[in-house]
Amino acid sequence: MTTPARDAIFDPTRFRAAIFDLDGTLVHSEHVWEQAKIEVTARYGKRPSRALLDAHVGRGLKDFLDELFGMPLTPEMRRVIGDQIGAEADLWLDRLREPVPGARNWLLSHAEAGRRIAVCSSSPRRHIDGALEMLDLRDIVELSVSGAELPVGKPDPLPFVTTLRTLGLAAEDAFAVEDSVAGARSATGAGLFTVAVGPGCTGPAYDFCQIRAEIYADLPPALATATGVRD
Repeated sequence: MTTPARDAIFDPTRFRAAIFDLDGTLVHSEHVWEQAKIEVTARYGKRPSRALLDAHVGRGLKDFLDELFGMPLTPEMRRVIGDQIGAEADLWLDRLREPVPGARNWLLSHAEAGRRIAVCSSSPRRHIDGALEMLDLRDIVELSVSGAELPVGKPDPLPFVTTLRTLGLAAEDAFAVEDSVAGARSATGAGLFTVAVGPGCTGPAYDFCQIRAEIYADLPPALATATGVRD
């Protein structure tokens, strides 16, 4: 594992909960969302650039649509286009969504060690539920929070603040697992110890994260028990 020298030692027994992002962290689905964005916005005469698509990985649709159209859209227009993008993604997600290698087992190891498990995602709730069903994690994940249901999404801290509030935990009692810069910014902004894992996560863009790895196999183990976890 490659981590900056200043990084904190990752001792999972310090934490009572683990909060996971979904797309890119537990399942590969961003390629489906990307294609849905391209196909739907083409109906409105728009073609998102590669840079714009990349900049909005891990984020909700509001800022993406406003930037693409070059102006703030009305809430109604945003809702209509967002619903169309979601419906387009629905056609493909069940067939093209894939588990991120090692993610499910690493999550389960923390659950088995006694940590509460939550998901904090930018995706609509039906897509969160579908992914957890595919991963057979519905009974393991105690709470899922959808940024699509909040006034603002990642990189704003609100999604993770909402997750912590609903769990009844302080920021120091949980850690976050993210794969995108926007998601990691959201987590650290909420005061969470942040683990960045995925292709490119050992690069300089993630220097602000406490732990960084390219794959789950490079992360420290969950440990067998949660000895030392705060009451």
